[in-house]
Amino acid sequence: MTFKAQAQSIYATALLAAYGVFLCSFFFLQEYGDVYRFYARVIAIPSLIAFFYSIRRVSGHPLFRLITLYMAYLLLSSLWSEPLDRYRLGQMAAICVYLISFFTTTHYLVNRNPAHFDLMLRACTLAAGAAAIASIFIFYMSNPFPETRMEGTGALTNINEYANVYGVFALLALGFAADSQKAITRGLFLLAMVAFLGVAWFGQSRTAFASILIALGVLSGLSLGRGKSYLPAGLALVVVTLLLAFPEVVQQAFERGQSFRFIIWSEVWQGIQARPIFGHGLLSQLAIDTGARNRPMSVAHNAYLQVFWTGGIIGLLLFLLLLGSAFRFALLRGQQQGDYRMLCILIFAACAMMTGVDILIARPRDQWILFWLPLAMLMAFGNAANVSPGRPRGRNAA
Repeated sequence: MTFKAQAQSIYATALLAAYGVFLCSFFFLQEYGDVYRFYARVIAIPSLIAFFYSIRRVSGHPLFRLITLYMAYLLLSSLWSEPLDRYRLGQMAAICVYLISFFTTTHYLVNRNPAHFDLMLRACTLAAGAAAIASIFIFYMSNPFPETRMEGTGALTNINEYANVYGVFALLALGFAADSQKAITRGLFLLAMVAFLGVAWFGQSRTAFASILIALGVLSGLSLGRGKSYLPAGLALVVVTLLLAFPEVVQQAFERGQSFRFIIWSEVWQGIQARPIFGHGLLSQLAIDTGARNRPMSVAHNAYLQVFWTGGIIGLLLFLLLLGSAFRFALLRGQQQGDYRMLCILIFAACAMMTGVDILIARPRDQWILFWLPLAMLMAFGNAANVSPGRPRGRNAA
């Protein structure tokens, strides 16, 4: 092996390790700002080589073009924001650059060594499973079990965000369990999946839990053709066990009601009607008085309404076009490679965004794993020419 080849191998291995740590950093760092700084220092700067390697390849993918169009329009909408804050505009532009580097880094790592990327995802899934189990034990060591609503451990701001991130790993875990040849490996991934469900259950994240079940049900159903009939049966057993063993959680979840979401959605809709075409702009902030908080609510608690309020009907249509295209490529991959994980993650994301994930262009938080990661992986699996029927890729390419 030449010196150049050795240097490339060392660089790719180090970048892959940093990428994997980033995916798990939400569980062991204390503030989400720490995750942002970790990405900026440990991945964004070292990944410049990967950026120049992959940008020409990624830029030809229809998803990338739609993403850049969506970002460009939202950044442009800052011009009619009130007030026009140039500092915040610079922050948003920087986040867009980081997201693009996230896409090119994912593309580089997947295409450099698909087997190593797959191994990294498996390791991250098991690490996330261990973090989920630990967070459950840590919280209930000092709080009544199970009636107290669980709080997550790590850098995210609330339990719903943890449920969103763990939900993605639950779908990856089920996919890896279905592909595992050894019983012990399959058992570890299924145990991790149960832990992820447990976080959403004990955290009383109703939308996330229902969305995870829908996506897991679809993925397990699609696995029936491969002789994995135990998957839907096992999933049903887990849900029934949770319902029978911990009915207090269900009771408290219903007693909480819908919080202030209907009030918020009503106010957001009125704001949409005031500026339906171009929206209020990326830098404008909601300020909704629910009558029961010390400060106004600044988020719509619905990604679709948030995009509609921010970018108007133009922004919403661009977002729906992007989401629909992502579904198309994910379905195409499933039909060609038998890998429906990305499709089911998108189903989960589309459902979860109905009551949360308000700002998609944001510092690394749950939306980076819930929404941007599956899009990055779909682009990494190949450009449009590479996902056509005539250009199959290996089933375990990622």
